[in-house]
Amino acid sequence: MILSGISAVIYKSQGEKIKPALMVIINSVISWLAFIVLVSAMGDFREIFTIPLFPFLAFVFAAIMGIIAGNYFYLISMQLIGVSKAYPITMTYPFLTYILEILFLGATFNWKKAAGIVLIIVGVVLISFSQINVKENNKEMLFEKEPARQEQQRLEKELETSPTGKNAASLPDVSSNSHAKKDAKVTVKHLPKQAAVLGVILATLSSITWASGSTLIKYGLNNTDVGIIPINAGRLIFLIPLSVGLFYATKEHKKVKKITWKSFALVALAALLSLFVANIFYLKALDLIGTSTPSAIAASGPLVATPLSILFLKEKVDWKIILVTVLTIGGNILVILIL
Repeated sequence: MILSGISAVIYKSQGEKIKPALMVIINSVISWLAFIVLVSAMGDFREIFTIPLFPFLAFVFAAIMGIIAGNYFYLISMQLIGVSKAYPITMTYPFLTYILEILFLGATFNWKKAAGIVLIIVGVVLISFSQINVKENNKEMLFEKEPARQEQQRLEKELETSPTGKNAASLPDVSSNSHAKKDAKVTVKHLPKQAAVLGVILATLSSITWASGSTLIKYGLNNTDVGIIPINAGRLIFLIPLSVGLFYATKEHKKVKKITWKSFALVALAALLSLFVANIFYLKALDLIGTSTPSAIAASGPLVATPLSILFLKEKVDWKIILVTVLTIGGNILVILIL
């Protein structure tokens, strides 16, 4: 959770320089190379080829669903319905993971654990809202001003070319025109019904794929004695061609800007933290204590990402963050106490 939170801040800092699909490629390649180097240094390279077929397929599909499909669905849903709607839907995945653990992995229901997971979800959603609202308000302010500014420029241009030759300075100031603001707000809030429905469906699919990925990993771990490091070295190679395909399918290759070595190094560092080191810890946690507890704790990443964003990215903070941080920490305590 801590490493993923740090990585999220690094990714965010480079978001304007490296597009998401290209980040996925860098993540896949760097993390796979790191696992290959590690498994070779440990002398366990041959173990990659001893993983039973069905557990290995479970590991591969878990990676595809969790890293490629889940993230892609989430990004598209954000574009269709906005972060404020997509994020709460996708953040239901820890509870869905708990349900799948009960249905398919033989776990028993515990109301304290369920309550802890719900607290974490509520806390994470609220802590994200505190940032989302600030960003959306800023965007709305800019959007309100833009039509008025364009209207002012249009009137000035018409006056300059008109035969009367009046001075542009005599034009009325429409920058505070209430009708322009009203139209702007309507445009912002208007959302086609089909796009809204598709956005909700994709956000739900994102939650399902993340939860299913964790369940598949646990199934695979239950049916093989091969260590998690050789498993990752074997399964992550399948993400490379898929991430490249996504890169070209989304046509991001046409929008690639010149990448500096600093940006590449930072994204590579984030990949090592999140998909290499954190991945090892997460899979080991799944192996030791099941799926629901690690998923719930991992979902608490904003507890780390938000303070770091405030500190290094100069994002604003309000009193709500203190409240929801307490909620999320309380949820984690409840979940951990049920171990």
